[in-house]
Amino acid sequence: MKSFILGALLSCMTLFPSVKDSTLKDITKPYIGEYECKSARLGDKDYLEDFSYIRLELKDTESFVLHCKEKDGKKRDIEGKYHYDKDKGVLTVSDKSGVFKREFPLEKGNLTISLPIGEKILLLQFEQK
Repeated sequence: MKSFILGALLSCMTLFPSVKDSTLKDITKPYIGEYECKSARLGDKDYLEDFSYIRLELKDTESFVLHCKEKDGKKRDIEGKYHYDKDKGVLTVSDKSGVFKREFPLEKGNLTISLPIGEKILLLQFEQK
Protein backbone atom coordinates (compact mmCIF):
# COMPACT_ATOMS: atom_id res chain seq x y z
CA MET A 1 0.00 0.00 0.00
CA LYS A 2 2.93 2.35 0.74
CA SER A 3 4.17 1.98 -2.85
CA PHE A 4 0.70 2.73 -4.17
CA ILE A 5 0.45 5.90 -2.08
CA LEU A 6 3.95 6.96 -3.13
CA GLY A 7 2.99 6.37 -6.77
CA ALA A 8 -0.14 8.49 -6.35
CA LEU A 9 1.88 11.22 -4.66
CA LEU A 10 4.52 11.19 -7.34
CA SER A 11 2.01 11.18 -10.15
CA CYS A 12 -0.04 14.12 -9.06
CA MET A 13 1.87 16.35 -6.74
CA THR A 14 3.91 19.38 -7.26
CA LEU A 15 6.55 20.95 -5.09
CA PHE A 16 6.78 24.64 -4.65
CA PRO A 17 10.08 26.04 -3.35
CA SER A 18 9.89 28.97 -0.99
CA VAL A 19 10.64 32.48 -2.03
CA LYS A 20 13.93 33.45 -0.41
CA ASP A 21 14.94 36.65 -2.17
CA SER A 22 12.88 39.76 -2.76
CA THR A 23 12.94 40.12 -6.53
CA LEU A 24 10.48 41.17 -9.20
CA LYS A 25 9.93 37.45 -9.92
CA ASP A 26 8.85 36.94 -6.31
CA ILE A 27 6.34 39.74 -6.61
CA THR A 28 4.87 38.58 -9.90
CA LYS A 29 5.01 34.83 -9.13
CA PRO A 30 4.87 34.47 -5.34
CA TYR A 31 3.79 30.83 -5.65
CA ILE A 32 7.23 29.80 -6.95
CA GLY A 33 9.28 28.00 -4.35
CA GLU A 34 9.31 24.94 -2.12
CA TYR A 35 6.31 23.47 -0.33
CA GLU A 36 6.50 20.93 2.44
CA CYS A 37 3.89 18.23 2.91
CA LYS A 38 2.31 18.68 6.34
CA SER A 39 -0.33 15.94 6.01
CA ALA A 40 -0.73 12.84 3.82
CA ARG A 41 -3.82 10.82 4.69
CA LEU A 42 -5.76 8.07 2.98
CA GLY A 43 -8.89 7.53 4.99
CA ASP A 44 -7.80 7.14 8.62
CA LYS A 45 -4.18 6.22 7.82
CA ASP A 46 -1.43 8.84 8.14
CA TYR A 47 1.14 8.03 5.44
CA LEU A 48 3.38 10.99 6.23
CA GLU A 49 4.91 8.94 9.06
CA ASP A 50 6.38 6.60 6.38
CA PHE A 51 8.43 9.44 4.85
CA SER A 52 11.34 11.53 6.08
CA TYR A 53 10.02 14.28 3.80
CA ILE A 54 7.76 15.04 0.85
CA ARG A 55 8.51 18.37 -0.83
CA LEU A 56 7.12 19.99 -3.90
CA GLU A 57 9.24 22.48 -5.83
CA LEU A 58 7.64 24.89 -8.30
CA LYS A 59 10.15 26.36 -10.70
CA ASP A 60 9.74 29.57 -12.69
CA THR A 61 9.83 27.54 -15.90
CA GLU A 62 6.35 26.10 -15.12
CA SER A 63 7.95 22.78 -14.23
CA PHE A 64 7.90 21.05 -10.88
CA VAL A 65 9.84 18.42 -9.01
CA LEU A 66 8.33 16.29 -6.27
CA HIS A 67 11.06 15.22 -3.85
CA CYS A 68 10.32 12.28 -1.52
CA LYS A 69 12.43 10.31 0.91
CA GLU A 70 11.04 7.24 2.61
CA LYS A 71 12.09 6.40 6.17
CA ASP A 72 14.19 3.50 4.79
CA GLY A 73 16.32 6.06 2.88
CA LYS A 74 14.87 5.50 -0.62
CA LYS A 75 14.68 8.82 -2.50
CA ARG A 76 12.58 9.73 -5.51
CA ASP A 77 12.30 12.83 -7.66
CA ILE A 78 9.36 13.10 -10.03
CA GLU A 79 9.14 15.86 -12.62
CA GLY A 80 6.15 17.37 -14.35
CA LYS A 81 4.58 20.57 -15.59
CA TYR A 82 2.24 23.05 -13.97
CA HIS A 83 0.27 26.19 -14.66
CA TYR A 84 -1.03 28.58 -12.01
CA ASP A 85 -4.27 30.49 -12.62
CA LYS A 86 -4.07 33.51 -10.31
CA ASP A 87 -7.69 34.52 -10.89
CA LYS A 88 -9.07 31.11 -9.91
CA GLY A 89 -6.38 30.34 -7.29
CA VAL A 90 -5.84 26.96 -8.96
CA LEU A 91 -2.68 25.06 -9.77
CA THR A 92 -3.00 22.67 -12.72
CA VAL A 93 -0.38 19.91 -12.70
CA SER A 94 0.39 17.34 -15.35
CA ASP A 95 2.92 14.62 -15.96
CA LYS A 96 5.53 15.10 -18.68
CA SER A 97 3.38 13.30 -21.26
CA GLY A 98 0.30 15.39 -20.46
CA VAL A 99 -1.84 12.27 -19.89
CA PHE A 100 -2.42 13.01 -16.21
CA LYS A 101 -3.83 16.49 -15.57
CA ARG A 102 -5.55 17.78 -12.43
CA GLU A 103 -6.42 21.08 -10.76
CA PHE A 104 -5.84 21.79 -7.07
CA PRO A 105 -6.49 24.90 -4.96
CA LEU A 106 -3.41 26.95 -4.10
CA GLU A 107 -4.12 29.91 -1.87
CA LYS A 108 -1.93 31.92 0.50
CA GLY A 109 0.94 29.43 0.29
CA ASN A 110 -1.25 26.38 0.98
CA LEU A 111 -1.80 23.64 -1.57
CA THR A 112 -4.44 20.96 -1.01
CA ILE A 113 -4.44 17.83 -3.14
CA SER A 114 -7.50 15.62 -2.93
CA LEU A 115 -7.78 12.47 -5.04
CA PRO A 116 -10.23 9.59 -4.89
CA ILE A 117 -8.54 6.21 -4.52
CA GLY A 118 -11.06 3.40 -4.48
CA GLU A 119 -13.67 4.32 -1.89
CA LYS A 120 -11.28 6.57 0.04
CA ILE A 121 -9.84 10.04 -0.50
CA LEU A 122 -6.12 10.75 -0.57
CA LEU A 123 -5.68 14.15 1.07
CA LEU A 124 -2.32 15.91 0.93
CA GLN A 125 -1.68 19.32 2.41
CA PHE A 126 1.39 21.37 1.51
CA GLU A 127 2.62 24.59 3.02
CA GLN A 128 5.05 27.01 1.38
CA LYS A 129 8.37 27.20 3.23
